[in-house]
Amino acid sequence: MDKTKKLHHIHPEDVVQLVFGALIFGIPAAYSQETWDLGAQLHFANYLFLFLLSILLIALIVFHTGYHAHNIKTLEHVYIKRVLLSYVFIFFSCTTFLVLIGKAPWFMDPLLALQRTIMISVPASISGITADIIR
Repeated sequence: MDKTKKLHHIHPEDVVQLVFGALIFGIPAAYSQETWDLGAQLHFANYLFLFLLSILLIALIVFHTGYHAHNIKTLEHVYIKRVLLSYVFIFFSCTTFLVLIGKAPWFMDPLLALQRTIMISVPASISGITADIIR
C-alpha cells in the first residue's frame, strides 16, 4: 500500500492495534491500587497535564513515524485527526476495561471515572500508539 495513502485514513487494523496495544500497559495499570487512589486524589491541573501529556506523546510518535517525511501543512488536518482519533480509541478501551472491573463508576461518580481513565490512558497511550506503528 502506498505510504501516503496510508497516512490519510485510520484503517480497521489500526484501530485493533491501538486497542490491543493500549491494553498491554493499560491492564496492569488498571489493576493497581495506587492508580485507583491517584485517580481520586490528584488536583484538576494534574489530570489536565496527564491528558496533554498523552496527546503530546501520541502526536510526537505519529509525526515521527509518518508525517515528518511529508509537508505537514498539506496534511495538517489529517495529522490532527489521526492523533485525536488515536487518543479516543485508547481512552475508550481503557474506559471499557475499567468499567468491566468495576473501577470506573460512570453513572454514580463520573468525575472519579474520568480521573481514573485519564490516569490509565497515559501508559496505554504509549503502548497503544507504539503497537500501531509496528507493522
